[in-house]
Amino acid sequence: QNQHNPCQPCIIKTNMIPKSIIIIGTLVAIASLIVAFMKRQPISGKFSSASDNGDDSAYDGDKKYVTCGSAIKLTHKETGYLLNSQSDANWSGRGSGQQVVTLTPVLSSHDSLWLVREAHHGRMDKDICAPSTPVKCSTNIRLTHLSTNKNLHSHKVESQMRGGREVSAFSPRGDGEGDIKDNWIIECERGAKYWERDRPVRLLHSHTLDHLSSDVKNTFNERNCGRNCPIQNHIEVTGVDRDGKSELWLATLGVHFSAS
Repeated sequence: QNQHNPCQPCIIKTNMIPKSIIIIGTLVAIASLIVAFMKRQPISGKFSSASDNGDDSAYDGDKKYVTCGSAIKLTHKETGYLLNSQSDANWSGRGSGQQVVTLTPVLSSHDSLWLVREAHHGRMDKDICAPSTPVKCSTNIRLTHLSTNKNLHSHKVESQMRGGREVSAFSPRGDGEGDIKDNWIIECERGAKYWERDRPVRLLHSHTLDHLSSDVKNTFNERNCGRNCPIQNHIEVTGVDRDGKSELWLATLGVHFSAS
């Protein structure tokens, strides 16, 4: 009996564009997205969702916070790999067909940058997540993949290898807008008020109530993914119903706005 091949689900898109052009184009797109985000957000005013819950205390100037509008690289604390997505692979087969999200060992990858944004609120007015505002613990945010303008997403679809929930990148129109399943709650260490770059956090999916997780035992390789698999040597990322060491993440890398 044939064993399920988890990366038969990867739909591979090929093109003949030189890699250098792709990288330059991606960097231009990243800069444009950050500028667009800053233009549509006020620089001052009342901040909610990702930044305010009624506590007007001053920020600690000695600490480095994760702030709205920053382009961060999320490092999985247990493996040291980065949260990654890419346009040339989608979950198919038993998956959702949405864009793949994995961990990559390549620390310099431009496909590992995620923009910190306000949460999705459906038809309600969005709470403001103004650039350079520190993200409060226990609040909802979105993380938008800068290379493809899709949001970190999860749902009640079974993952490929681990048996948890599938994690994907999602935006039907590719404009950074999706649905409430793009929302993640930042769970900080005890005593922390704001998300700090050098302190681990957990990301709790607000819809499934699973934590963002990964395990090095679930690595994609030629045997389980195929010779031309675009995510070889990457590790599967899933949503799981637990909060152990495999669910800890750091945001030390990236392009950070200093807290205002």
